[in-house]
Amino acid sequence: MTKILRNVLLAVMALGFSQGSSAQRYTTEVFSSVQVTPSVVYGQNKEVLTGAPVMKNLTMDVYEPAGDAQASRPLVIYLHTGSFLPPVINANPTGSRYDSTCVEMCKQFARRGYVVAAMSYRLGWNPVSADQDVRTGSLLQAVYRAIQDAKACVRYFREEATINGNPFRIDTNNIILGGQGTGGYIAMGYATVDNVGELNLPKFISNSSNPSYGFIAGQSYVIPQIWGDWDGYGGDTTVNYPNNHVGYNNRVSFVFNMGGALGDSSWMAPGDAPMVAFHVVGDPFAPFGDGPVYVPTQPPQYVVDVSGSAPVVAKANRIGNNSCFNSAAFSDPYTLQANTVNGGEDGLYPFYTDPVIQSGPWEWYDSTALVFFAQAIGQPAAAGTQAYLNGLATNPDMSKAKALAYIDTIQNYVNPRIVYCLGLNTGVAELEQLNAAVSVFPNPSAGEFTVDLREVTEKPSYIRIMDINGRLVHNIEVSEAAAYSFRGLSLANGLYAVKIGFKAGEVTKKLVVN
Repeated sequence: MTKILRNVLLAVMALGFSQGSSAQRYTTEVFSSVQVTPSVVYGQNKEVLTGAPVMKNLTMDVYEPAGDAQASRPLVIYLHTGSFLPPVINANPTGSRYDSTCVEMCKQFARRGYVVAAMSYRLGWNPVSADQDVRTGSLLQAVYRAIQDAKACVRYFREEATINGNPFRIDTNNIILGGQGTGGYIAMGYATVDNVGELNLPKFISNSSNPSYGFIAGQSYVIPQIWGDWDGYGGDTTVNYPNNHVGYNNRVSFVFNMGGALGDSSWMAPGDAPMVAFHVVGDPFAPFGDGPVYVPTQPPQYVVDVSGSAPVVAKANRIGNNSCFNSAAFSDPYTLQANTVNGGEDGLYPFYTDPVIQSGPWEWYDSTALVFFAQAIGQPAAAGTQAYLNGLATNPDMSKAKALAYIDTIQNYVNPRIVYCLGLNTGVAELEQLNAAVSVFPNPSAGEFTVDLREVTEKPSYIRIMDINGRLVHNIEVSEAAAYSFRGLSLANGLYAVKIGFKAGEVTKKLVVN
């Protein structure tokens, strides 16, 4: 195959044309663009980065499929990475909801038809203390606070749906929680820790009393009487604000993890949410199996022993939590590839990399942007450069293309399992009917053409013309099943995609201009 032909075929795939298959909401990108509502406040609480606790707004960016008219959509809450410290401050290039991977994952979920909340959570702990109690205890407290925040975010959406008209049109019965790196730890902990007694394991008991961190010798590093509970109640008001949408349910229906781990597999019990995990086998910070976790500060610091993705998914399968998708007999290429390396544990996708020792291959970052960011937060430019170099140390062939390839695998493996477990209506039959009812003529065209929607049975919302590189050429909002004529667009000769938005998703027609 010539290079030109191969590039044309790749462009055709990018425009959304396929052979022998139909676009399905939630498993494929049926929407061409997303709309983002930035900095939505989902709660408030006390954060301790330096000095005394400071009340801060807990915020998120909400991504929605543009032009979607569906009344009730499943929600994905996405948790970023960062070792509970801001980027650069943590000596790494990532650490916020604005990270490239976080934004890309949210956009891809939204283009599939989900509503997505990229939420920030409270940061702060002491990774460089020479005192093991301080390192382990302050990190466990950070995880606890982040789980509190994630639960507050879930309750926010349920409260909005109940008393404020459900502005984001969330299906509150179908909430999915996922995260990468640190966010993966939070998601897995959220799904499994359901009583305070589970925090009283020997490895979570303080060896010393330290009033600065709320440690009491012989007790858990996390004392709910100080830090509050998971439902938004109690605690010492100097460090916890107990008023974030209390009284609403915290339940989530599905969890996924990218490179995180679980504090202890004993937390898992029958009835926990189904769980899918992606993990680099040679991750130097979070173990693939059972083992120590090292936080990627410089130098890396040992914190505590944890259970990685392999034993966690194996136990989820063994106790029946993943039975909703274990019986699906998926035969897609992503599943077939995973099955060659996961030892028969459905829901586990190990990544074997070259070099073996690698972390976060789904991430990418820019050295210049990191220098500007470092200076913007009062750090020297050299700190941004060093954060970039630290990232490269465990992601040596980092690139956007590499990251997108991993993200493609993650999306195509996790979404069929979400759809299957939650029983989501993919709308494929309805889209096939709409596709058959839509026509574009003349085709090929000399540049003037008509998009005929007179036979469709559902109200359209937009018509978009995209060029072979996926760029938007023309966009109009429509609301009636009529024939729409396009003239004077000055289209160059070539292949175009005509995308028509409906409640069920997006229909794409090929247009040739010559």
